[in-house]
Amino acid sequence: MKKSLYILVLCLVLSCFTMLFSACANKDNNETMEKVNMDIKKNNEVNLNIMVTDKFLYFMTKNIVNDKHFVQYMFKNKEEEFNYIYSEDSLNNISKQDLFIYNGAGLEPWINEFLDKLNKSKVGVINISRGINLLSYNKQVKYKNLVLKNNPYYWLNIDNYKIALLNIKNSIQDKDPRNRDYYEKNFSNKLKELEGYEKRFKEIGNKFKNYTMLYSEDDLEYLIRYSNMKVTKLTGGESDEYLEEKIKDTKNIVFLYSNDEELKKNEELLKKYNVKTVKLIVYQENMDYINILKYNINNLEAILKNS
Repeated sequence: MKKSLYILVLCLVLSCFTMLFSACANKDNNETMEKVNMDIKKNNEVNLNIMVTDKFLYFMTKNIVNDKHFVQYMFKNKEEEFNYIYSEDSLNNISKQDLFIYNGAGLEPWINEFLDKLNKSKVGVINISRGINLLSYNKQVKYKNLVLKNNPYYWLNIDNYKIALLNIKNSIQDKDPRNRDYYEKNFSNKLKELEGYEKRFKEIGNKFKNYTMLYSEDDLEYLIRYSNMKVTKLTGGESDEYLEEKIKDTKNIVFLYSNDEELKKNEELLKKYNVKTVKLIVYQENMDYINILKYNINNLEAILKNS
């Protein structure tokens, strides 16, 4: 009897040890499998290296990717970007990237020659002005032996900016289709953010209908056409009779400008006719698009409030 009891107790003890060992083993196996699955997911995640030409483009690209990929810009200001002389090292550096994104429309006048020599076996090249109806310069702008025909500041038209942002979004989705919905959501959020500014901008044209609006810079053409403001362009050769005809019976005369040099050129005219001035931003290295819109809209609305 005692012997049978001992055998029974021994079996129970062994059974408990077996169950305990099995539970521990299953826990270890589960933790191991979870780690393996996490490693697989991590290894399947795409990490893109994206090079853009300037900080304005950097802000646009970050609006789509946030912190998901590594984004760098080449130039700190417009002068560096326009007058860039590329080297073999720069060609090699860009060829190692996953994406190379540039503004187009002549803002990087060296780009065609650069792309001809670039090894594109790895890097995807994106011109964000693709699909945009560009305006032509009235003045002559030269780069070396080239005459640049296109006005490059197309983003002053909000619809053009949307196309440019769409081109960035599509290029990143092509490289990282797994996160397509993520980029689509970021793009949609940015469009929603623009809605209020679009509405205000389109209302501005109607509010200025009883004003005489003047400007002299080609760079402002996209903004002026988008806002539907009735504006007269000064070329510097206007006669007094012509100007008198334009401003007669008008209490409010406004001169739009982005370059301070234009104030100096037209100083005499502005004083003679008591012209109010509104400064607008065409391109600012350290400002993203939304802040440029805010600045321009606020300055235009300020004139209306103070008139």
